[in-house]
Amino acid sequence: MNQKLDFFIIDDSDVNNYYTEDLLNEFDYTNSVTTFLKAKEGLTELVKRIHDKAKLPDVVFLDIRMPEMDGFEFIEELEEELDEQEFNVKIFILTSSKHRRDVEAFEKQQIACEFLNKPLDKEEIMAMVDKHFS
Repeated sequence: MNQKLDFFIIDDSDVNNYYTEDLLNEFDYTNSVTTFLKAKEGLTELVKRIHDKAKLPDVVFLDIRMPEMDGFEFIEELEEELDEQEFNVKIFILTSSKHRRDVEAFEKQQIACEFLNKPLDKEEIMAMVDKHFS
């Protein structure tokens, strides 16, 4: 793949962020990785870039369960900000368990592409990149 990808990781776990960032940096197609421990901080940066027409990340890995604002609240606020504006960022929901309630919430939203189990592994990331960027 010739394209270089920019990633946001939004997860309240330092350990998961470190692990995922380290994994992404092993791939030649990774241009940059930016991590956020709070969903609100990631949302603020994403919305700022949208309004400034700045370079958006290609991929956002978004944890579901976080304090203050969970992943689905993040998506709801992002959808409100976009107001039907085109949005080409691929959002992947990260979960350590696919609870029925989370699956139902995922099915109601329009922005996120897929559920991915944490921790991510190389094969999952390679499959995701092949599917969405090849």
